[in-house]
Amino acid sequence: MPKNKFAEFLERKLAFFIFLAIDAICLFLYAPDLGVSAKEARIFFENKEILGYILRFSADIFGQNNFAIRAPFIILHLINLTLVYFVSRDHLTKFDSFLSALLFALLPGINGAALLVSYAPFAILISLIFILLYKRWENIAIAFLFLTAFLDNLFSALILAATIYEIYQKRYRRAVLLSIFIALCYAIHGAEIGGRPRGYFADIFGLYAAIFSPLIYLYFLYSLYWRLFKNEEKLSLIWFIALVPFLLSIVLSLRQNLSIENYAPFAVIATPLMIRSFMSSLRVRLPRFRKKYFVAAGVTFLSLITILLLTFFHKPLYLLMSNSGRHFAREHHFVGDLAALLKSRGIRAAIADRNNLSWRLKFYGIERGGEWKVSEKPENANSKKIQFFVMDSPAITFYLTKKSE
Repeated sequence: MPKNKFAEFLERKLAFFIFLAIDAICLFLYAPDLGVSAKEARIFFENKEILGYILRFSADIFGQNNFAIRAPFIILHLINLTLVYFVSRDHLTKFDSFLSALLFALLPGINGAALLVSYAPFAILISLIFILLYKRWENIAIAFLFLTAFLDNLFSALILAATIYEIYQKRYRRAVLLSIFIALCYAIHGAEIGGRPRGYFADIFGLYAAIFSPLIYLYFLYSLYWRLFKNEEKLSLIWFIALVPFLLSIVLSLRQNLSIENYAPFAVIATPLMIRSFMSSLRVRLPRFRKKYFVAAGVTFLSLITILLLTFFHKPLYLLMSNSGRHFAREHHFVGDLAALLKSRGIRAAIADRNNLSWRLKFYGIERGGEWKVSEKPENANSKKIQFFVMDSPAITFYLTKKSE
């Protein structure tokens, strides 16, 4: 394919770092507007593992606010994006490496992981570090996997993928060693495998579609299939890391309700496989037969951009909903504003009608107790209405009631 000036520019590392800077600016500007959910507040106050320590350390630096909760995960996202780019350069052309990083950054699940508190960015980070180490120093990479066995049970899927890859490479002694790592991981952290057949299979498929976006999810499945039957070269480590946890989650979902967070982070690192599959199919065709590929790429790109815009500018969706509880990000809105309003009235403690609301208020400095109650329904005729608006349209209403009234 002939190159134009823009394509030549995208081959340079400078183009990637400019894109990385734009991504960072967008995420850091958006972070203060995304409130803390009840789950995140509980992790902040109660979690004694790495997530809790990171959040509290960030709050010590930036203060107890929305930005402090989001900043560590944005930084992890930027590191992961950089690693995806350099992992891709080991397998793809320079231009395709940029496309791989771009696709990774646009995935809905990746943007969610960049802003919400979860283990997903850590799983992605560990996977990418392992891939880079394995490319250069295999023994160090295996020792690195041994350490991951002590971190969390979710890394058992990564170790299993590496084990199957070693069997594929006919390195049976190393595969046995890695199997011991898996047993060690389960011995330390435990595992729940069992239950009766239930309907979680469709749920897990739907969650993957939401993480990738439906079109990209279909192409993810195709890329794994395409690479399996491309016989002129061996299957890559990335292919095994993307496929094995995915298949494991599908199998286990037949009997139990899984946490997608334990499996999906390994699947999303398949962006180099997807870009390679697409570009290989494109380049082997004469220019007059490439139109449908460009159309497909354009439609997919526009769908990802649309989802991204809805992620960042989702508050106007309240205008389309008669019930604000249906909004997918409702758990991240308005309670910070509610806490600020209560403080302006001299209220530093209140009882909430829901436990989730109590945790969120606590994060914003409203302790539990006192003589006031906050609820989403009026307690009596003396309940004071507190309403919040989006673009001059009512979005959510709280009621403040004094217990003595």
